[in-house]
Amino acid sequence: MDPQEQGWTWDQMENFFYISNQEKTNVVWECRISELRNPDILQNLLDLYGEGIKATTKDVTVMYLAGWFGYLCGAMHFMSSDGWNVTPENINLQLYKNQRGKMLISFIIHSRNLTEQRDKEWVEAFYKEIMNPIYKQMHSMSDSNHLLHMWYQATHSLYWISDRMKHSILPERYMLQYEKNMEKFKGGNPSSCMGMNTENHPYAKKLIFIENPWDLNDPLPLKPSCCLAYQTEGGHLCYTCPRMKKSERQDKFHKVLAEHSTTS
Repeated sequence: MDPQEQGWTWDQMENFFYISNQEKTNVVWECRISELRNPDILQNLLDLYGEGIKATTKDVTVMYLAGWFGYLCGAMHFMSSDGWNVTPENINLQLYKNQRGKMLISFIIHSRNLTEQRDKEWVEAFYKEIMNPIYKQMHSMSDSNHLLHMWYQATHSLYWISDRMKHSILPERYMLQYEKNMEKFKGGNPSSCMGMNTENHPYAKKLIFIENPWDLNDPLPLKPSCCLAYQTEGGHLCYTCPRMKKSERQDKFHKVLAEHSTTS
């Protein structure tokens, strides 16, 4: 694959999906994405990443990872929309620390091994063979997480992918192809792909938007499920957390507005 032939760049891919074709520095741990079906290897990731984010429970680590994997799923939909096939053997997960020491995840794509394929059925196979087993395994390792709520974390990630695309210089045709592909997937049965016997597809969850005190012209979506950030050391409920009471959110809203007025 020659990235120069594409109307998108790998820098954009990193911004949209946290995927890259370049190895990270300060790598703490890595594995092939397919290896995470192995409970022992997945447990290693849970332990290391949980320590890195100062998680106080296994559940919060699982929910955070469910959100990260949502970005990887979005990347697979995007690549297939552009006619490329990405096999699991060509994807590595790297756990690394940035310059501030924060633990982050990057999905490394071995771009030289990508092949052209107009058939998009490989994405469903990616869910069935890779993502479904990983989510189920993470679910079995957590104490009280609901599998649907884990997939809702991926739903929230997909929203931010679309939002970043809309605010980028990505050619419109790529965005339209991606959205069309996603809508088709949302209309399918999530049972075999995602292990969910639900009436509605997790990705088709209707988002509720609330006022954004940081930018009154850009409403924020409530998270479809709680990411459990408050269960990290020193953590708290996010402004967009569904667990937050309306009165608490209003207090936070006015507090942020007041802070902005004193600094402007």
